[in-house]
Amino acid sequence: MKILVIGEISLDFTSPTIIQSFLATFSYRSTFHERQIAAVTPEKHTVEILENNKYLNFDGDHDIVHIMFGTSAAPNAYRVADGFRKKGKTVVLSGNHPSALPQEAKQHADAVLVGDVLKTWPVTVKDYEKNRLKPFYYSKNFKTVLPSTDDILSFTERQGKIRFVNAVEATHGCPDRCSFCQYSNIPDGSLFYKRPVEDVLKEIEMTREKILYFKDLSMTINPIYTKTLFRRMKELNKKFICHGNVNVLARDEELLKLAHEAGCIEWTIGFETFSQNTLNKINKKANKVEEYALAVEKLHKHKMAVVGTFVFGFDEDTSDVFETTLTNIEKLGLDGAIFAVLTPYPGTPLFKKLETEGRILTKDWSKYNRKDVVFEPKNMTKEELEEGFRWITKEFNSPSRITYRVLKSFKLGL
Repeated sequence: MKILVIGEISLDFTSPTIIQSFLATFSYRSTFHERQIAAVTPEKHTVEILENNKYLNFDGDHDIVHIMFGTSAAPNAYRVADGFRKKGKTVVLSGNHPSALPQEAKQHADAVLVGDVLKTWPVTVKDYEKNRLKPFYYSKNFKTVLPSTDDILSFTERQGKIRFVNAVEATHGCPDRCSFCQYSNIPDGSLFYKRPVEDVLKEIEMTREKILYFKDLSMTINPIYTKTLFRRMKELNKKFICHGNVNVLARDEELLKLAHEAGCIEWTIGFETFSQNTLNKINKKANKVEEYALAVEKLHKHKMAVVGTFVFGFDEDTSDVFETTLTNIEKLGLDGAIFAVLTPYPGTPLFKKLETEGRILTKDWSKYNRKDVVFEPKNMTKEELEEGFRWITKEFNSPSRITYRVLKSFKLGL
């Protein structure tokens, strides 16, 4: 049986962004989850992964087309799914958006996988073979299936390319359930489990690329596990980037030391906002604003860069939040920042709240992209939020500020 797996990054066939093109050409990050699906597929089947720089052929000889996607890619995903179904292909949909709105997704699919796809996909394939495919598969009904290291490596080797960056995952899931996070609020998204350290080490050791990106939502959820992994990574001669939370990074000096020795060059931290009241309301338990500076200071002391993510549009945000945030970012001395407009993804408490209040402006899912404003803000206008987001993005990335940050990083030895 032949299976085609299409991921979200492959769904924009007309005008891929610069970042999408870079990931598809130089990084395995773009096909990470697709490779996991291939790894848990029974070996007797042939799996092809579509990358965004390949031509989409609706007339191929695939038996099943499996499409994974998030909310902003939903309209494109549905068009692609409909195209394959018109050609008589069996279409399976999975990902954050189908998990949040399975009934909507089912209108464009033969089967919808709700929740953790690694649990549901192997069963789906077996049912297809027996001609008893079900319309919905819920991950809560099945046991966790972790892709074996050998299968991941085998499929990566078959792709036959050496990239600049490879992706790896040591832990899966996040128990925090922030109110605006779609992943942790879909079925099974808040479950947290760890791969055996030996398996992760084997995968890293066999990976040809020298730079790794840990796809884990946070490497600080279980510090004991992470320290064990970092201790063993010292001799592997890799460099890597990962995500972490303020509470652990500000307090656990041993973890920072081990991270640097293991090859960590950068941590991405979801600061989100400088308002503690907002953090409390969105259930971001790991963040204490008073610990921000300490976390950054300690990471810099251990020669690791810090990139912060920030979200605009929370109910307490007013039109001056952009200037205040930029000032505070520069006081912290961050090496980089990623900005986003608050996006009420389906399936989240935030979406339910705003829908109940009549503040959702559109359900054109393509606009749920963290750049467009799709709801009515509380303490500023929609236009002020859009303009402020554009302003801070432009100001932070001005040539003078970029030059200053680069020179500062050299001075710190990062």
